[in-house]
Amino acid sequence: MLTSWTLTIFLQKIRLGFILLNCKSYCMISKAIDGTDNMNLMLPLFLIIMAFVISYVPELAFAQSSYHVVKTMHTERFIMPYTAANGDRTHPFVYTFVKPISESWILNIQNNLSYAYRPDAKVVVKLQEPSPSDKFIEIGMYGETASHRFWAAVNTAEAGYIRIYDKTGVDGWSPTDLINIGYDSNQGLSINSGTKVLVDRLAVNGFKLGSIAIYGKDDPSSPLNAYSGSLSFEALWGKPSDSPIYYLPLGMLLGVGGVLVGLLVFKKRDKIEA
Repeated sequence: MLTSWTLTIFLQKIRLGFILLNCKSYCMISKAIDGTDNMNLMLPLFLIIMAFVISYVPELAFAQSSYHVVKTMHTERFIMPYTAANGDRTHPFVYTFVKPISESWILNIQNNLSYAYRPDAKVVVKLQEPSPSDKFIEIGMYGETASHRFWAAVNTAEAGYIRIYDKTGVDGWSPTDLINIGYDSNQGLSINSGTKVLVDRLAVNGFKLGSIAIYGKDDPSSPLNAYSGSLSFEALWGKPSDSPIYYLPLGMLLGVGGVLVGLLVFKKRDKIEA
């Protein structure tokens, strides 16, 4: 759900339509007054205006295209392009779940971004509760220039905004491993870099996952953070008993037990007949 970006594109289309309409009206009036036919100028003028609009809003191209989403009963996967890291704090790319996830959940993140060669180049992933709640979980991932610095923060009504983890180097994040963020009503909040537990069973008094916001710039004038790559997300939720895999060991045990009992019965029958 990219409401702010979509609205901006819509306004740009309206502005372009007004410009073209005014140009066409001018051509018709000019022809009526002095007989000059300026309609032949419309095509070059249209091309110039289109080039201007495209160069003025290069980052909005992604908003017009849909990103790939795969949904099942208890999973949801989607991929964000690198342009998400170039959005600013006030206009992030936002993915909203159709139904907020209130059960136990895990979010896997694969960071395949190619960062700009600056120590402050970063991407921020913000897990938000549905409005009007101000509770959110936020992580920041920096590039190789900053030794893959990783930080995590939580904002709650009771404690406010607290940075709960901030490390670089071997204790940061790894480009080859999945970042895991998980919440369970009994276990609390946990964050794993793929090779190490960074936050373990932190109590946050419940968390209903409603949307995920991605950005990188602190303000619109900040330089770009990434120039290629993508961010992949996979959300999993529900109770283990809801999955058929949960009953797989029991099914295997019953199957093996049934085979053994059958073999014993047939072997005993063969001895009796002999």
